[in-house]
Amino acid sequence: MQNATKPLPTSRPNATRVDASALLAALHDARALYVELLALVRTRREAVRVADLARFTKLADSESRILARLSELDRVRVAEARALATRMALPPDATLADIAARLPEPTRAQIDLARSELKDALETVRRESSVLRQAAERLSAHMAGILQSVHSALTHANVYSRGGRIAVGANVMSSLDIRS
Repeated sequence: MQNATKPLPTSRPNATRVDASALLAALHDARALYVELLALVRTRREAVRVADLARFTKLADSESRILARLSELDRVRVAEARALATRMALPPDATLADIAARLPEPTRAQIDLARSELKDALETVRRESSVLRQAAERLSAHMAGILQSVHSALTHANVYSRGGRIAVGANVMSSLDIRS
């Protein structure tokens, strides 16, 4: 039997080259969804400003669909990051910064940029959502106060309960002139 020797490879492309395109795509897609979500949050804030509760509710449904897509995309991102970390001999729960630090330069810069842009978009949505929540709570309290005042005027109760609310008395037939 003849001893056959194979030539040694000059480079090991699979050992040093790691494909991060799926992770990069997940980061870009998530950022795009957060930008879309931000537009919805701003539109909902306008609906609160003009007290258009029907539009506010309709926009909430659209927002829920985007959040469901973001949740699924987040699972994909985590799975891709874990797979990439494992291929790079990092712990499976390595951060994106740890993963990017081990990548070759063009990919490292792309991951860092995508990560930074996603973080900025997420923080902007979080901040504007907080403003929206506060505005919606104020509108709700305002509407409750108006309803309580109208109810008081129509029932002629003018009696306060222990909780500080106008107690509901017997219904009295009356009218309210809202034009004056």
